[in-house]
Amino acid sequence: MQTLNPDYFLKIVECGSLTKAAEELIVSQPSLSQYIRRLERSLDAKLFDRKSSPMKLTYTGERYYQYALKLRDMNRNIQNEISDIQNQTSGRLKLGVTLWRGACLLPDIYPEFNSEYPNIKIELFEGRFNRLQRALMNNMIDIAVAPMPRSANFGELFYETLLEERIFLAVPSNHPYVLSLNGKNSAGLDIFSQIPLIITKPGQNLTYEVESFFAKNHVDPIILFDTDNLTTAINLVAEGIACTFVPEEGAKICRREGRVTFLMTEPQILVWDLVAVYKKGSYLNNISRTFIDFMKRHFSEAKA
Repeated sequence: MQTLNPDYFLKIVECGSLTKAAEELIVSQPSLSQYIRRLERSLDAKLFDRKSSPMKLTYTGERYYQYALKLRDMNRNIQNEISDIQNQTSGRLKLGVTLWRGACLLPDIYPEFNSEYPNIKIELFEGRFNRLQRALMNNMIDIAVAPMPRSANFGELFYETLLEERIFLAVPSNHPYVLSLNGKNSAGLDIFSQIPLIITKPGQNLTYEVESFFAKNHVDPIILFDTDNLTTAINLVAEGIACTFVPEEGAKICRREGRVTFLMTEPQILVWDLVAVYKKGSYLNNISRTFIDFMKRHFSEAKA
């Protein structure tokens, strides 16, 4: 059986059309059509149902797709391992970060990392965690850094904990309820009946954690609206009209002195883990390992 460049086959499946696949591969559409015919002749089987749009795989095509994915992973793993055997000390790290986390994480760690490892270049991929999961499974990124609720199921992904992080409630410093706390650094669940809440949109891990918190404690908060951008939420908190949940590392950066107060919640303090995530069974290259170990050291020293 001939493989005939599985990357071409995988790209056609991913795009669902020869035209789009040809554009992304920078090859002509006729050459891709010839590629499919040669591949199907070598297998003596039809891989695509050409009557459908977008193109769909036959059952045989679906089975070959699984084989091609495994073959691509094997090729990638051996290439990474050979690079490490050659003591590669420079290269590119394809790093995924969740929305807003990059704005908090990179200014904190990148200057020192770049000073220590100037020949490692970072290619950044940002998005919600479900997008990062797909990117990891499709080998578009090497690792992702994301906060993760402890009840979450990683499925085909493996993780290493970098930092235990609290989630604070950001509230308007001049709100009557906040003033009634007399400097206390925590608030009871009744605060959510007094101050409207701005929540992050579905698909973000913070949304998952906050909604689980409310469900466990039988709280029905007043939701003002939801947003993709946590900075928007914090700025509105500073204007005195709402509260919002903010991860601890973000609270250090997004301070609004005299206008926003960060509280813990009672009776349960929200805590999750900041983790480095990568695909199970994949070879973790030396550059990825270096970056993960650097982050662990950085957060450990910052806590000391």
